[in-house]
Amino acid sequence: MSYDLAIWKRSDRTKTAMLFECYDAIIEENSHTAMEFFNEDEFLNGFEEEFGKRQKGYFGKEIDDCPFLFSTGTGEFGNWVLMHLNSSTQQITSNKIIAMALKHGLMVYDPQRKAVWGNKRPVKKIS
Repeated sequence: MSYDLAIWKRSDRTKTAMLFECYDAIIEENSHTAMEFFNEDEFLNGFEEEFGKRQKGYFGKEIDDCPFLFSTGTGEFGNWVLMHLNSSTQQITSNKIIAMALKHGLMVYDPQRKAVWGNKRPVKKIS
């Protein structure tokens, strides 16, 4: 059984009520207007130091040694990363994933607890 986390960049159009819609869109492999594009390679490569070389969907030499699997997606409005954590180590692993996502200015949604990290309205650009 896995423990899932969804990660995306919050758009300046996002309302908190849209977060559940974003997650539903991700599950359907679609984007949502509350998302924006981000550099997923830069984000994912940040895990290599601790978990080993990035492979397709996991890190390290063997898939069984990685405490999570991941998939990525891109839609019309933005992209996302969906993490599937091993339930026996999810607490430690989720803390590391959340910290990395926040470092990159991304949002994390935990559908099991309906919890959100990084849901901060972007600073308005003055032109």
